[in-house]
Amino acid sequence: MLNRLPTVFLLVFSCGIAFAQNLCPTGVRSDKLICLLPQVYGIDGLVLTNSGSQFQNDFLTSSLRPLNSALARQSALLPLPSPSSGITFTMDPVSKLPIPSVDSLGPIMNDRAETIGKHRVFLGLSYQYLKFNSLDGVDLKALPVVFAQPDQTVNGIACSTTGNNTGQTCGFIRDVIKTTNRLDLKIHQTITSISFGLTNQIDVSAIIPIDNVRMAIVSDATIVNNSLSGVHSFQRVAGCGTTFPSLTPCLTQVFSSVRNVSGIGDITLRVKGTAWKNEETGLALGLDVRVPTGDALNFIGAGAAGIKPFVVLSRRSRISTHVLIGYEINGSSVLAGDITSGSKEKLPSQLTYSGGADIWATKWLTAAIDLVGQQVFESRRTSVTTFPELGACLDRFCGVCPTGVTCSTTFAPGNVDHNLSQMTGTYNISSLSLGVKLKPISTLLLTGNVLVKLNDGGPRATAIPLIGVSYSF
Repeated sequence: MLNRLPTVFLLVFSCGIAFAQNLCPTGVRSDKLICLLPQVYGIDGLVLTNSGSQFQNDFLTSSLRPLNSALARQSALLPLPSPSSGITFTMDPVSKLPIPSVDSLGPIMNDRAETIGKHRVFLGLSYQYLKFNSLDGVDLKALPVVFAQPDQTVNGIACSTTGNNTGQTCGFIRDVIKTTNRLDLKIHQTITSISFGLTNQIDVSAIIPIDNVRMAIVSDATIVNNSLSGVHSFQRVAGCGTTFPSLTPCLTQVFSSVRNVSGIGDITLRVKGTAWKNEETGLALGLDVRVPTGDALNFIGAGAAGIKPFVVLSRRSRISTHVLIGYEINGSSVLAGDITSGSKEKLPSQLTYSGGADIWATKWLTAAIDLVGQQVFESRRTSVTTFPELGACLDRFCGVCPTGVTCSTTFAPGNVDHNLSQMTGTYNISSLSLGVKLKPISTLLLTGNVLVKLNDGGPRATAIPLIGVSYSF
């Protein structure tokens, strides 16, 4: 009966049916990072030989789909150093000329209420390196995914994982494919910051990131032959399924894919104005507008515009304190939608906050420490759950004995596998920012900083180092 079924089975990794709007359609190789996961098994999906059934494809729809969108979203919304100048200018009451303030050199991943000064210019160049190693606390080096099979009818007999799953006709439905997936995502980001003082109270800024993104996946797949039928096997390759004189089934295979892209990310435009201040304390209001100039399908852009109004409260002293609170509203992007249909959904909104202090050690050295965080609302998340396999058949009759034949009517205990699942919820991303600013000469500043993760919300890197140089005039 099984040999009457199709001999070639295609598990379409991104979708069972290729829709016209599919961003990663079957049979078409894509050079976009968003298609790296769907096409890791090749442009035609995972090809098995002697296949009598079709496995459910839950890699994107219920297992790694949130991984794909979360990594894409986070790589496009990276933490950026403040475009606020480390050197501010004040008017000398005697000479009536602007002079550099004798003050702290300012925060690094935060902001302060002071502006640079009328017609002053700040130029900054920074580099940061990100190596993501977890997603919602799940190790990216060991992502478990199990492919099961849908209910189907074979030769007029309904075979179901919850109903009829015995006998030679339906025994095949007990088989599963277990995969362990290793994902590597590294980003080298260079950020150019430009600020200009329109007045003594208002600054305008632009933040321009250039990203180099490298992404690789290795999927180690194993067919679990619970049916004892050997009906499922991978295509024969060197060292697998080629043992002579009798060819053995190929039940394990390793697939891999890697891609590297570069380009300009989303540009952020900022306006900040001091609303109130006295000799030591200041309050500023600002607005960030993120322009979707990056390539979202290559994870170097969010694919949608975003606006973030924010407020900054700071106090100047030998230990200068500062607090920033903002709320980011985003538009609709393919990164939040379903890549199998090309649909768009709204990127999640975020409450952003940071607070800390910069410590004026000497006139040429400032240390900075800040808590930097984001509260991400109603976003897809990933967790590890369990998948119970149907017990393996104990003989080739798989629980149904033909008349006059003695066989087993029981099954082996079913294995319980780890499996990724998705949910929707709010989560927090918190990091500790530790850095120093050094002023070797005049208004030239050198910056060194590291962001250390404090929790596991979303895609995370353990530490994000940053170096930079800036000049004000």
